[in-house]
Amino acid sequence: MHVAFLALAHVPYVRRAGRRPLGEEGLHTLVAQGLLPLLELLGDLHASGMHPRMGLACSPLLVDQLADPVVQKHFVLWMHDLLARREADLASAERSGDHHGEYLGRFYLEWGRRRLRSFEERFQRNLPRAIRELVAARVIEPLAVPATHPYLPLLGREESVRAQIEQGVLHITRHLGRPEGLWLPGAGWRADVESAAADAGLRYLIADPSCLPPTMMPQPVWLARRRVAAIFPDEGLARHIWSVELGYAGDPLYRDPTDERGALARSGAPYDPYHALRRAQEHANHFATALVVEARRRGTDDLALVLLDAGQIGPAWVEGSTWLQAVLTHCATHGELTLTTPGAHVRGHRPRVEATLGEGSWSVGGHAGWQGGAAEEYWQALHTAEERMVQLASAYPSAETEHERVLNQAARELMLAQTGDWPARLSAGATDELTERWRVYLDRFEQLAEMARHERVSPSDLFVLEQLEEVDGVFPNLNYRMFAS
Repeated sequence: MHVAFLALAHVPYVRRAGRRPLGEEGLHTLVAQGLLPLLELLGDLHASGMHPRMGLACSPLLVDQLADPVVQKHFVLWMHDLLARREADLASAERSGDHHGEYLGRFYLEWGRRRLRSFEERFQRNLPRAIRELVAARVIEPLAVPATHPYLPLLGREESVRAQIEQGVLHITRHLGRPEGLWLPGAGWRADVESAAADAGLRYLIADPSCLPPTMMPQPVWLARRRVAAIFPDEGLARHIWSVELGYAGDPLYRDPTDERGALARSGAPYDPYHALRRAQEHANHFATALVVEARRRGTDDLALVLLDAGQIGPAWVEGSTWLQAVLTHCATHGELTLTTPGAHVRGHRPRVEATLGEGSWSVGGHAGWQGGAAEEYWQALHTAEERMVQLASAYPSAETEHERVLNQAARELMLAQTGDWPARLSAGATDELTERWRVYLDRFEQLAEMARHERVSPSDLFVLEQLEEVDGVFPNLNYRMFAS
């Protein structure tokens, strides 16, 4: 059986949003506990001759921030602050005679120093370049992701969908290498996405298995007159990883991720990294056994696609990178398992059947959960802005100089407002400053839309434009004409 792991990584646009308690904190945590261990692991396995392979769906928003020198500098400052707090914890434990606290303090200090040294010396602060090198070595297969990670089924205009996909492909190509596949955020299917993917030069996409007709097994199928293949994650295997209640991550020996000092296990007992990492090895053995059982049940050419959330493997499940290392080693050395990537599997094992996909589980659960109250207000305001962007792009197809810059920045602000994090947080009842960022982006969009209708860009308008280009300067090569009808 062929096994493909697909790592998913995304953070909303938090550049210069402040470091704590919100702002860039989540971004830096993902880098330190998720991305750095993953890249170190893949690089080390490759150097040892193990030949690991993995898909990576990294959102263009995240890639853009990882390549930003401002964010890179802030990460180093964040790590120095973290190390200072760990040193203070160790000193406090030594003064009080807390031997277990001393043990943890030394463990965390070594861990943090190793991460910082890796970021600065091994990767030269540039994680996108490190990913690209692993792409060139055929260790990582990059997937395109819609530019600002929106939930495609609920966008109001097809022009928005195509602009998000096209810009996502362009940005991933520029930073990581040419993608063959497309990750749909939340695996949310929308009619005609396959045509947009095919037009962007993609060969496959990842969709929710519930989008298939009930009588079909979740194996790859052809879409769009055999121009694009659809691949479906293995939900049975994923439950071992994703479910805190039933899966590995909830084990009582593992560290409680909500405990900032890292002193407690999930059981509430004192945390011991030695026992937790041994348990991660045991869980890896269990998962490898489950893969072998599946291999014997299925055909040798079948594909098991396993999703890994980089925000979980490390940040939420601290021992997850140890588990992953052991699992990849098992897969690379077991005769009944073949490590592959989604694109490599499609090239070598073309789908046998065609299918028409439906809306999937999002229309039953996700869509209903994003209605009413603040979420409804968000969608109404966003759809109005989408209509206006299409009108502007169609009314001014040949804008130049400052006028073109105004329209390009308007498109940036709209796409940032389309980020899927905002409605998800609203539906969960969040009311913090980060959740309200969508209003800021739409206010800026409206300001720029009015500016675009002026015959000339005044000095005061130009000053505002330059400020917004600096603050929301994501996707410097974005062209507003993508939104033209």
